[in-house]
Amino acid sequence: MSTNRHPIEQEELMAYFDGELPTERATEALSHLELCPECQTLAADFRVVSQELMAWEVESTEVGISSKINAALAERLQKRQAAKVSWPRLQHRVMTSRWVWAGALAIVCVAVGLKLTLTSRNRNEDRSTAYPSMASIEQYLMPDRNAEIAMARSAAPEAISADAKILVLGWRGYETAIEGRNGFVCMVERSWMSPFNSAEFWNPQVRGPVCFNPAAARSILPLTIKRTAMILVGLSKAQMIESIKAGFDNKELLAPESGAMCYMMSRAGHLNDALGHYVPHLMFYFPLTDKSSWGADLPDSPVTLNPQFQGGPEPITEFVIPVGKWSDGTAAPVR
Repeated sequence: MSTNRHPIEQEELMAYFDGELPTERATEALSHLELCPECQTLAADFRVVSQELMAWEVESTEVGISSKINAALAERLQKRQAAKVSWPRLQHRVMTSRWVWAGALAIVCVAVGLKLTLTSRNRNEDRSTAYPSMASIEQYLMPDRNAEIAMARSAAPEAISADAKILVLGWRGYETAIEGRNGFVCMVERSWMSPFNSAEFWNPQVRGPVCFNPAAARSILPLTIKRTAMILVGLSKAQMIESIKAGFDNKELLAPESGAMCYMMSRAGHLNDALGHYVPHLMFYFPLTDKSSWGADLPDSPVTLNPQFQGGPEPITEFVIPVGKWSDGTAAPVR
């Protein structure tokens, strides 16, 4: 790359993705990456190579317990049937064998319990490591553009979404698919809008239809756009967090406007593997505030605190209120 057009060399770009550039130089690299399609393409190539290298791993062997137990029991059975014995000895052996088999049964019970414990632990570990890194970008995209438009519209009732602006995710970020007329913006968010410490931050199956009202479109939507742009150029979580903090400090990112909210009333979404499409709900955004001001998470309160931005770099508090119908007007399940 020519230094006349690009303030960073290829070697520096690779060092940037590895988190090895000084903070000042990394900031310059990020600013350039957000604006340069050529460097974004190069960044995507670096990310593919990195993902292929990370895919090389040695599978651990499974713990086998049942085969050892079966061998031990078979050995005991063979000894029991081996030689002919007289009745007194046989009577004595019968009594002894009862204790042997009782002991063997106890061993089996302990072993089975241990195996179930290990299985449960492995399943829990699998849940936390099911998505350890970013998948290929193709897995996050929806190949059918019209299907993504329809899913985005399903976030809100037709009276709202029919005139809303529709965004779809492309290789370079979110693109305008349909211009709107009412100030609302509907889109389908991906997994990287989860908390940074979420086990499903890289889950390629996540689809979160959301429709922002005008206030949220001006103050919350830019955060989704920025996170997505940083993801697509291959930034690490640490670099993203640093950039988001800087964005709020320099007013590139804004605190939630008064009245900022969104609709999430689609039955077509998949918010995460545990919740599925959850229930239809509305979300309200505020600058950092105590949840007690809304009575959130109190017994029988319909208001809950959304953990999306809790503990993250965004100075945002988000409340969730479930509603009784999906966007198509059908009744929703009670949870």
